[in-house]
Amino acid sequence: MSAKIIWSSIARKSFDDLVVFLESKWEKKVIDKLFTELNRILKELSENPEMYPEVSSRRKLRKCVIRRKTLLFYRVKSSGHI
Repeated sequence: MSAKIIWSSIARKSFDDLVVFLESKWEKKVIDKLFTELNRILKELSENPEMYPEVSSRRKLRKCVIRRKTLLFYRVKSSGHI
């Protein structure tokens, strides 16, 4: 069973800001490649939420390196949500 990914309002705002920044600096082809990679990672996370290392056991925070300067931080909730 796949976990449901729920974006917090802060995460959604951060992602929207990232999209605006990328559109102003990068070519569409490069942006599309990044988003393809991001979608693949989100699918993998949905299927195996604990696949990336925990960086804070107190906060249950995990980190996925998408690219050298692009990181995804997330938490796995006990209810099967990410």
